[in-house]
Amino acid sequence: MFVSWRGKPAERPRDGIESVDLRQHPIRGYFADPRSVFDGPPTVQGLMTSSGAFSYHQGIDIAAPDNTPVYPVRSGVVRTVTPDWIQVDSDAGAAFQYWHIAAAVRVGERVTEHETVLGRILKASHHVHLTQLQDNHAVNPLAAGGIGPYRDTTVPRVNRIVFRAGTSGAELLPEYLHGRVEIVVDAADRPAMRVPGMWTGLPVSPAKVTFRIVTMPGRRVVVPTTTALDATRTLPGANMWLTYARGTHMNMVQMGTHRYWYQPGVYLIKLGAGCFDTQRLRDGVYGLTVTVADTAGNQSSTTQVINVHNRADWLG
Repeated sequence: MFVSWRGKPAERPRDGIESVDLRQHPIRGYFADPRSVFDGPPTVQGLMTSSGAFSYHQGIDIAAPDNTPVYPVRSGVVRTVTPDWIQVDSDAGAAFQYWHIAAAVRVGERVTEHETVLGRILKASHHVHLTQLQDNHAVNPLAAGGIGPYRDTTVPRVNRIVFRAGTSGAELLPEYLHGRVEIVVDAADRPAMRVPGMWTGLPVSPAKVTFRIVTMPGRRVVVPTTTALDATRTLPGANMWLTYARGTHMNMVQMGTHRYWYQPGVYLIKLGAGCFDTQRLRDGVYGLTVTVADTAGNQSSTTQVINVHNRADWLG
């Protein structure tokens, strides 16, 4: 099953080890979700232009009650112990970090998958954060062959497709696109299980976004299937703003000194790291199809009709 389980006393405890009731827990934060703390005020201008701390989520957040015992997902040796997180090194270059727990193990201790209690979730945390490392690089714990199996039948969706005149420029009509245009996909997924408390109903980001462009009505492919975001196994890159567009923010975003509780996140994925040059296409009508998927392979597609007009005399 998964990472954070409640233990229940075994009929015959072995060396103080509890038996484990293997149950899947809700995940409220996905791998590569945008993490955003804005220095600016809670305004559109602040959201679109202010500095701050921006990064990809390096692991997954698994919801569970405070004081829940946390067990290793893979056997190994404890490498690091701090007041709120530990790291367990496993074989073949794999390592796992467990955050927001009070440790019950020591550095150098050998721990056993699903048996040793690593620690318990700290008060007011309501979750354990799990980072999986492979050769010191963060990887997606939910990827095939990872710590699962993790059953997920929810389907990510495209909310809308937006066209902008530049990185933070005015919104453009799909009926009249010309020159260089930033194409942004507003998309989201839902956790596989209901998350309790204030996180109920809040979205998570899709793991993969692709797009293609065809002529209409002939459906001739003019831009083949291209990947805009792929976090199914590894992080997309160092700079979050090369993948996500301005206007993106995490659940319960912090702007200035305030955090805005219960507010859902917004995930705006760029179709390409920069602006799309519509002059690559002849003037005419096209279908832009965007497909969003999660790590489990659930996916959906949306098509937006666009009109490209680059002739200098078109408005005349």
